[in-house]
This record gives sequence, structure tokens and C-alpha cells, in this order.
Amino acid sequence: MRMTSEVLPWWLGLTGLWVLTLSTPSLPEIVAAAVAAVPCAFAARAAHRAVGGAWRPRARWVRWLFAVPWTAVRETGRALVEVVRHPRAGRFDSLDVPDEPDAVHAARAACAAVVVSSTPGTMVVATPPGDHALVVHRLLEGDSRLLDEVRR
Repeated sequence: MRMTSEVLPWWLGLTGLWVLTLSTPSLPEIVAAAVAAVPCAFAARAAHRAVGGAWRPRARWVRWLFAVPWTAVRETGRALVEVVRHPRAGRFDSLDVPDEPDAVHAARAACAAVVVSSTPGTMVVATPPGDHALVVHRLLEGDSRLLDEVRR
């Protein structure tokens, strides 16, 4: 039962991801996605066990996704201008996150790395062990709604 509860979500997610990339899904393509996702789901389970990971994500973190489109559009123009003006622009910064149990912090760090790094202005470069902070490279100065969401 434990294997099924780990492999099935991976299989569904990977199959869904493949189908989302199709311009016009057809039955053969969906079948190919489902078949190709099987070994990938088992590989994901094996990788999870190898690193001994135990994540406890929170449902409320989904709201971070709502800030991505606006932030990405806003930062794209600003980032282009900044890089043209100052080719060596950017700095490293520490982003403090709430003090949470290790499993929750690990999940927050992983989810935040994906969401924050999906915009051109900021990228997560490290998650120091034992420290409830993320090291980010910030190309732009000023506040970021997305970083504020991750801090909460």
C-alpha cells in the first residue's frame, strides 16, 4: 500500500505534465504519456528514499503561484533594463522564512525555489542546512510580492 501511495501521485503528475505540453492531445499520445510516466514514477520514489526526504508541504503555499504571472511580467522589463545598464548587476541576499519543523522547512525551501526562480528578478541559490533562510540572488532592488508571500 505504501508503494502505491507514493508511486501513484508521481505517475498522475508526470502523465498530466506530459499531456499539458501537447497542443492537441490524442489517445496514442496520452497512452505514451501514461506508459513513459511509469518508470519515472518509480525512479522518483527511489530518489525520495535515497535522500531520506520527508516533506510536509502546506496547501496554503498554492497561493504563491498567483503572484508569479504578475511578478514575472513586471520583472522582465525591469531586469532587461538593469542588465543593459549594469551588466554585473545583482547581489546575494538571505531570505528569512518562518521557523518550522525540518520537514515543513524542507518542503517550503523546495517549493520556494521553484516559484521564486520562475521569475527573472530572483533565483534561489542555496538552502543552508539547519538555517531557516534561503540564499537568493536578486537582480532587482526593491520589494517583491512573491518574496513577501514566501516569507509568510
